[in-house]
Amino acid sequence: MIVGDSGYEYYNFSREVADQYIGMLNHTAQKLEGSAQVYDMVVPTSMDIILPESFRQNLNTSSQKDAIAYISGSLSPSIQSVPIYDTLKAHADEYIYFRTDHHWTALGAYYAYRSFAELKGISPVELSQCERKEFSGFLGAFYSDTNKNPALTQNPDTVVAYVPPGTIKMQYTDREGNTFDWPLISDVSNWAASSKYSTFIGGDNPYTVIQNADLTDGSSCLVIKESFGNAFIPYLAANYQTVHVIDYRYWNGNIPEFVKSNNIQDVLFLNNVSATRNASLVGKMESLTK
Repeated sequence: MIVGDSGYEYYNFSREVADQYIGMLNHTAQKLEGSAQVYDMVVPTSMDIILPESFRQNLNTSSQKDAIAYISGSLSPSIQSVPIYDTLKAHADEYIYFRTDHHWTALGAYYAYRSFAELKGISPVELSQCERKEFSGFLGAFYSDTNKNPALTQNPDTVVAYVPPGTIKMQYTDREGNTFDWPLISDVSNWAASSKYSTFIGGDNPYTVIQNADLTDGSSCLVIKESFGNAFIPYLAANYQTVHVIDYRYWNGNIPEFVKSNNIQDVLFLNNVSATRNASLVGKMESLTK
């Protein structure tokens, strides 16, 4: 749906798929009991957070707040659910979602990261400590999905990214199994207008590992994500010596075994709410956690 110069994506709750997602998480937490702490973060999309209520109330779209509450309320007590819906709603007047794309911005992801840090009891990096990078001219998925709607064409997004302090190195493995050293935040100034969200962690790759050489405490986490995780993950490099990233859509292996063999302490499942109603995506996650 287009309102003014912004696109919004409809959402319809599927209890059957939500239950499958819940079961996958509870099973994973059981397998990792005594080895790692499991966290779950379900990210609402812009329709529920920033669309004016005068438009929202007349739409045939499910309540994302209710859907997220259903998921978090059904999880095993051993899983820590990161509450971000109200946090994002409190910042709804800020640039926390793109207009021409379905993703959140690095600012929206930052507020969620602060919620995670508060829940875990660690000190979040401040944006003022980070190096700010800005890339204008982004025209994302809503733009392409609406056949280049003129309302979106006239007001492209700007992708802002934040590089946390520290001696940080990143390496990713692509879908062909090739490994590359890559910057945490890429200079996408001259990239295609549709590709600028790929500034974050090199885009969507099966496996990525980020090392902060300034930390020597052995701290490590694993983020299991789709593309919403990309804007969130860079901040974690300020808090963990090692951040492992698995994009479950492209990675093949066993997550509990991976966690144990790498002595990972924290496991964060990060999905946008639409992924939790997608039987194919949840089924892929499930296949990796058996």
